[in-house]
Amino acid sequence: MRKWTLILSLTAVILSFCSCGNRKNAADYDGMIDSLRRAEAAKELLKPVENDPAVAFIDSLGIMSVPMKYSLTFVEYLPQMTKVPAVFNSRFDYESNIELYAVKLPSYKNYHVMLLAEKVDSTTTTLYLCTMNQEYVMVDRLCIYEQKIENRDGRLGVMRQEYYVTSQYEVTLVRCFRGEDDEEESETVACRYVINKEGNFEEVILEL
Repeated sequence: MRKWTLILSLTAVILSFCSCGNRKNAADYDGMIDSLRRAEAAKELLKPVENDPAVAFIDSLGIMSVPMKYSLTFVEYLPQMTKVPAVFNSRFDYESNIELYAVKLPSYKNYHVMLLAEKVDSTTTTLYLCTMNQEYVMVDRLCIYEQKIENRDGRLGVMRQEYYVTSQYEVTLVRCFRGEDDEEESETVACRYVINKEGNFEEVILEL
């Protein structure tokens, strides 16, 4: 409605100019009207997409509370998490052939926070914390749990990264390694991350 009001107003101005003997011809004014129409069309294209099905899906997810910490049962069965339809995988920067599960966590400052699970294979899962802006566009992603085979100093073994996440999203990650000939596993690395004002996961000094 505003678009046609502007066009009619411009037409009225054109007629006024013509009646006063303005030297512009009709082609000049047609060009001005076309420019106005193009500007209005450009504004329409810049408007955010309403009823985005990916946003509707994310809004429908349950919310899991924090603090939370590593649990073998959780990483095996992913309770409270919902399978992500393949068509929405790109929202999390994944190809459509990857099996994903997601659940919302409480928001932090101006960012949505998600827990995302990637099924690497039938028995292997990797967990990520994700931050998203208010339009549910990915800002950053941090791997908080994974388990894989590693070769350390010529010794083959299993590395597992565990996590603890506080209610303020202070994320402590601990890596454990057990060589194939070791009776017990050993803690090898510990680090801590927080969410900074840009929504990114930033490593901070871990106080011992």
